[in-house]
Amino acid sequence: MNAALHGAVKSFEVYRRDKGRTGYSRLLSHDPGTGRSWLTEIHEKAGANGDVLRVETTTDLDELDPDERALYELRLSKELAAARAAMPLV
Repeated sequence: MNAALHGAVKSFEVYRRDKGRTGYSRLLSHDPGTGRSWLTEIHEKAGANGDVLRVETTTDLDELDPDERALYELRLSKELAAARAAMPLV
């Protein structure tokens, strides 16, 4: 059971901007089972008649430039540490 808890993908919203009918957000995700970390950028634009255009772009942290990757890895380590601290002791 403990392995199942640690195997779940964890995602954290690291940026959000909403301006009128346009929205932009970034999600930082990590899969502890594989060790893979990635950034998902989501662009949403709502039309006047209610239709919504949503575009998602996913990039592995390994594909980012070194400075940007270091920034997101630091943020990820802080978010994962906070999530571990919030878990009840068994």
